[in-house]
Amino acid sequence: MSQASTTPVIENIRARYRMFAEREAHAVSPLYEELAFRVAESDALLQFLSTLPPTKQQPNLLFGAVKLLMGTATDANEFEHWVRSRSESIRGEILARSTQTNEPGRCATILPVLASFSSPLALLEVGAAAGLCLLPDRYGYDYGRVRLLPRSECSTKTPVFPCRANEATPVPTGLPTVVWRAGIDLNPLNLSDPCEVEWLESLVWPGQEGRLERLAAAIRVGQKSPPLVRAGNLLYDLRRSSERLQAMLPW
Repeated sequence: MSQASTTPVIENIRARYRMFAEREAHAVSPLYEELAFRVAESDALLQFLSTLPPTKQQPNLLFGAVKLLMGTATDANEFEHWVRSRSESIRGEILARSTQTNEPGRCATILPVLASFSSPLALLEVGAAAGLCLLPDRYGYDYGRVRLLPRSECSTKTPVFPCRANEATPVPTGLPTVVWRAGIDLNPLNLSDPCEVEWLESLVWPGQEGRLERLAAAIRVGQKSPPLVRAGNLLYDLRRSSERLQAMLPW
């Protein structure tokens, strides 16, 4: 083992990728489990990651950048070959990107809460990315015993998000009415930009084809009437956005 591979930085990255393989990718994405273990075992890959800022060493960012540039690797051997042969291109993508996994399926878990409020609703989201989670009234949901579809969308084109719910879950009987929606994000993503849409899709793990299909459908819904997402920081801009909301909707 080389001297470089024994430095604290290298060992921290090694431990991070092993933990990702064992706790996050295991039984979810066999390929990403294999790739993460390969990174943890490869001095060359660890050395490459160690030259990046700490915030840019995370597995999802590395795997997403490689997938964006080269597609989905067949196995760990091909993945390592790609990283070693295209290291500068991959480095550029990693430094330019962040892991803004805008997962619209989360709307299925917050819908029961939103439905408990009196309509109409105004939504303000922090860390909105492309704003896909600002559209809960435009998606469909399948809770097992209840299936909901928006009235304004064709059921064949609307993504339907599955969600396990037990008898104690307050599953709504209808979708809320949303009259205002906006988000702030350090780096908003533009749904009309094909490159940014491709990046969103690149962050979906191999083996999650159903999730990818639902994401693509949600993107199409958002492109029809994009939610307003502005560049902003939680620490400085949330109050300003809230005041703007109160001025527009005094109720």
